[in-house]
Amino acid sequence: MREKFFRANSNEGASSSQPGKESSPDVLSSINPYELGRQARKAFDDVWGQLSRVSSPTRSYIVDNVLEVGPDADFQAPQAAYTTVLVVGATGRVGRILVRKLLLRGYTVKALFRNRAGVSKDAIPDSVEVVEGDVGDMATCQKAVRGVNKVIFCAAARSAFTADLTRVDDRGVMNVVKALQDEMNRRAKRSGSKFNGAAKKEVADFNSRFHQRRWDVRFVGTPEDAAAVAEGRERRNDPYAQANFAEAVITEENNLLFQGSLGTRGAIAEVGASLTEALPGGEHRTAGTEGLVLRVRGDGHSYLTILESAEGHRYGARFPTREGYLTVRLPFAAFRSEYQGQPPLDPARLSNITLRYENRRSAGAAAQAARAAKGLSGRSLQEMAAEAAREQRFSLEVDWIKALPGGSEPEFVLVSCAGRSREGVDEADLRKITEAKRRGEQNLRLSGLGYTIIRPGTLIDEPGGYRALVFDQGDRITESISAADVADICLRALHEPEGRNKTFDVCYEYQRDEDNTMYELVAHVPDKKNNYLRAAVASLAKNT
Repeated sequence: MREKFFRANSNEGASSSQPGKESSPDVLSSINPYELGRQARKAFDDVWGQLSRVSSPTRSYIVDNVLEVGPDADFQAPQAAYTTVLVVGATGRVGRILVRKLLLRGYTVKALFRNRAGVSKDAIPDSVEVVEGDVGDMATCQKAVRGVNKVIFCAAARSAFTADLTRVDDRGVMNVVKALQDEMNRRAKRSGSKFNGAAKKEVADFNSRFHQRRWDVRFVGTPEDAAAVAEGRERRNDPYAQANFAEAVITEENNLLFQGSLGTRGAIAEVGASLTEALPGGEHRTAGTEGLVLRVRGDGHSYLTILESAEGHRYGARFPTREGYLTVRLPFAAFRSEYQGQPPLDPARLSNITLRYENRRSAGAAAQAARAAKGLSGRSLQEMAAEAAREQRFSLEVDWIKALPGGSEPEFVLVSCAGRSREGVDEADLRKITEAKRRGEQNLRLSGLGYTIIRPGTLIDEPGGYRALVFDQGDRITESISAADVADICLRALHEPEGRNKTFDVCYEYQRDEDNTMYELVAHVPDKKNNYLRAAVASLAKNT
């Protein structure tokens, strides 16, 4: 079967290679597994369909006619000459292969790994600049990222001990992310530029008196009152209006505290400020950005962030909170327009920002309370009253709000893991590993750097490029994948705009079942004109 698929390349290379010698492994590595799987399945399905008919097949079918393998892939990446890539975990299963793939295409490569003792001389080529140290040490990470443009993090903890997992998969990712951000800031200053394109932009920082003075309560009342104010009418005289109040104060920790109580069902309270276009250095505050990130201390309620354009169009995105501090990422793609027919949100036209709390206690809840008062409900009146009181009271502290920078390519590629069971790993250990990996992913998402997060199935050691792959989202994959294929995906993700700010699972193609149609195989044969990763991830959800 393999001879059929590679016959075209083998014949083309015969004229340039000496007789009796095996073909170069580069030829095989240039063949894409995705199109092979799809085309082969198509060919065999057609043949099987003919054989299944009552009559004999009406024509012969040769696989070579279906799969026309083009010339060898162009191994020289045009961006490689001016790109330095740091590979974290360069002696691991993915890292060793990845380093060679990068060198083959002309990248300058730096490698960070913990201990060179026990690593053979052949493991890391001499042309690679080696930084020996621990990702848990910030000084080591700062040394490793000097002069680096992009990072591929494929390191993993060697044990399932909590300390190891936290040091590598959680804090390790955070340290390398922060070190890369600092390096980008230093590079921008050395170049004479006022601004770092990869840095988050300040929207509100309540350590600054400028923002402390600007933010205040904007509205408290019912939606009917809000409509009356918007239309310039008098608010109705509501005897229950005194049950709704809100305040905005600055705490001793220099946080904005937005708190109050809404006694009327459906009542809302808003705090906000107008946005000045320019930052202190002259840079536009929100133009070219992709979303907002907020550092807040919540109370378990959900809140609505409202952005208003200079033309008066409003867009909202809701976020949940929990008790204690959390960081919330809100991509602009998550904001929904207030009315149909509004133009898409344009970050460069934003003029106001508002945070809203709503008493969302429904009429059904009131009916249940009435039933409880009559003894017709399984819940007591005291329980219903306590729940209503919780819905009325709210308290949200805001530390800062920043705008996430835009961009066309990822600066950071992270190899994480799929969360499904794997052979030889205890369920409790797998849960700990997955949780640590997910924390590392979140550290990267909230950093403001452009990212691609790859969640491969169980890694196996076999040559890459022979089997079809499945790209998916939703933590549903169950199959394994070769470390070589993961390394190739990392390589292609470096300059792939379609992969920016996306998280996806990848594994070998599964054996398709009749009732299992959730997966879709998307691929192309990689030649000098295309890249299979672009087609594979183009339809996947962004900001994941």
